[in-house]
Amino acid sequence: MVGYSRLMELDETGTLARQKEVLDQVINPSVAKFDGRIVKTTGDGVLIEFASAVNAVSWAASVQRAMIVHERDQDIGKRISYRIGINLGDVLVEEDDIFGEGVNVASRLEGLAEPNGIMISDTVFKSVKGKLDLGFADAGLNKVKNLSEPIQAFKVLLDPADAGKIITGTGPISSRVRKPLVAAAAVLLVGLCALFVSIWTPSFGDPDDGILIVPFTAETSSDRIAADVVTELFLRSYSRLRQLPSAPHSTSMEHKGIAVTLEDLKRDIDVRYVLDGSVRTHEGAIEIRVRLRDAAKSGDGVIWQQIAVGAEDQLFDLVGELKLKAAGALKLKLNPVERRIFEETPTNDANAFLAFASAERLLHSKDFTDIGKALPLYEEAIALDPSFIEAKLGYAQANFEIWQGSFNTIRFTLDALNDAKTIVRDVLSADPSNSVALGLQVRLLLQQLQRGRALSMARAAVFNNPTEPGLRLVHGLTLNAVGDYEQAIEAFKQYEALSARLSSGEKGDLAWNYLRAGSSEKALSLLLSIPEDELREQHFRILAEAYYREGDGEKAREFIQRFLANNVWLNLMWMKPWFEIYEDPKVFSIFSDAMLASGLPEWPYNFDKGREGDRIAHDELLMLYSNQFEERFTTGPFGAPYSEDRETDGTVAMHFGWMNGIPLTGTWSINGNSICQRLPAVHQGREQCHFLYRDADKSTEINRHVSAVLSFGVIESEFTRLEEGN
Repeated sequence: MVGYSRLMELDETGTLARQKEVLDQVINPSVAKFDGRIVKTTGDGVLIEFASAVNAVSWAASVQRAMIVHERDQDIGKRISYRIGINLGDVLVEEDDIFGEGVNVASRLEGLAEPNGIMISDTVFKSVKGKLDLGFADAGLNKVKNLSEPIQAFKVLLDPADAGKIITGTGPISSRVRKPLVAAAAVLLVGLCALFVSIWTPSFGDPDDGILIVPFTAETSSDRIAADVVTELFLRSYSRLRQLPSAPHSTSMEHKGIAVTLEDLKRDIDVRYVLDGSVRTHEGAIEIRVRLRDAAKSGDGVIWQQIAVGAEDQLFDLVGELKLKAAGALKLKLNPVERRIFEETPTNDANAFLAFASAERLLHSKDFTDIGKALPLYEEAIALDPSFIEAKLGYAQANFEIWQGSFNTIRFTLDALNDAKTIVRDVLSADPSNSVALGLQVRLLLQQLQRGRALSMARAAVFNNPTEPGLRLVHGLTLNAVGDYEQAIEAFKQYEALSARLSSGEKGDLAWNYLRAGSSEKALSLLLSIPEDELREQHFRILAEAYYREGDGEKAREFIQRFLANNVWLNLMWMKPWFEIYEDPKVFSIFSDAMLASGLPEWPYNFDKGREGDRIAHDELLMLYSNQFEERFTTGPFGAPYSEDRETDGTVAMHFGWMNGIPLTGTWSINGNSICQRLPAVHQGREQCHFLYRDADKSTEINRHVSAVLSFGVIESEFTRLEEGN
């Protein structure tokens, strides 16, 4: 309903009575006529399901025309009118209710419609054009809140004179449509229902709503830990809400110890709500005060406040109740995933939880150096609470990332692999359905190139737990690996639909996987939904590829330069082994074309450019690595001390100064003009080949100065000819 709040303020009783009359005399009879089903009413709106697009649009046109007649005798300022949005798409079903992306799009289309108007999606337009005595005007692509991709919208023309017309080029309308202060009527046309539980609900209120969680105040120094726990619990839960944007953790921390006023919200922070409070402990008891304020309200803006009192060991339970009550005060309807996050109590040890929460932020930042900072925090959490399963799995995931990324600078990757496998095995032994452990097991199998086993395990996990979003993601990874890209994209879409709000790191990971499946448009849309201050270096590389594949080479080059600013050595050959998990070699060739065109070097520092004439050929390689020469080293990549034992039996041990005495061991061979080697601690032991280049100015027949250009850097050495008999 248009202007619902204004009409209720003018005449609440009369408005409610007239609204019921409209439902009884106009909407309900028409729904029955066109074989619809009223799913629910929302006070000022109604959600309706139809079996076909034609029925839905016919119903909407019938209602809007009838409403003009029904209200024509009312004063203009008191007339009831509706906006209607119609979408055709998959939904999620729980008992008699429906949710999901399809509902969300319908809600957003309603927001684009004019009073007494109808806005339909592109899918609906394609289904009804030429079948109804109506006209349509192309409203273009419209960027709306809470959807990563813009909506292609069409306006329904109700004037009989416009029947049959299709008007193009009217352009986006979102910039000239009012921002509703309350949720208006949303009408949904449902397609096939693909899942069986509710996961998402339409947003409430103004699309610019958001909430700032201000760190809770400790009444005394001894209350600090409890206050920090309360803060982290609220932040972890509210940051995952899809209905209500939450200010980033960093923004919350900037306001620690600051009494945030409503004027501050209006002037400095782009949110509507602020939640703050205090914590006090005394003689084994704890008191938590919480206050929720609305910047849109007059006076102090307080819309809800509560004091919770209990024993100190009830801290987590008390906060769980307060989080849910605050959500109720905000009129949020939590879907099952969000409710599970709100209700989770992973540990009852306050210090263990704080260490775990910090580790999780670091692990998911997408800055690989943060993984090393996360490890000791996970270890601390596990030491404080040995039964803390979530901390153990976080530690396993951190170690998996180290092994997968060959981050030997953080930790020896084979030790990391062993710890990850041990934790996954132990957790699955106790709980075979643990979704996080199952997801890690699938990813371990994929990286070990056991694609068939990985796919079977992922399918079984999804079958047994179809509503767990993480399992949908790993299922998509396995489908990508075997080349079933259409199904992979569908799995990624289901992951998005089932998930709570994705973090910036999760969006980056998902964008990478959409690119592997060939959906660069979807990948770029996801990446562009990440706030600039949350972009990390790994996002820059993915953005470069997405822009290149979407035809914007200039943007692609810009982001590769931003990426290389702090990754000067990184190159295509370092990344090539990652792509061995994909059966289809074209996956790497497509990526390679995008990266080279964007400006990523093929080898470290573009070393090979202009040096082809200095490259050492096969026969000379055989001679240098025979008993005629001895190789000596000074420093390795990045200037650290380096030595090497390369034996004629095909084994090699590489000693790097930063490895704390642990050598990288493996096998080597001469293959054509290349030196090829397999190091189990680097890229899962996949073979990598490199060239040697002669320094012509320094080299003589006795001493050959060479550069071995490996994927992770350049190693300088000197080959000295041995005297006969030595």
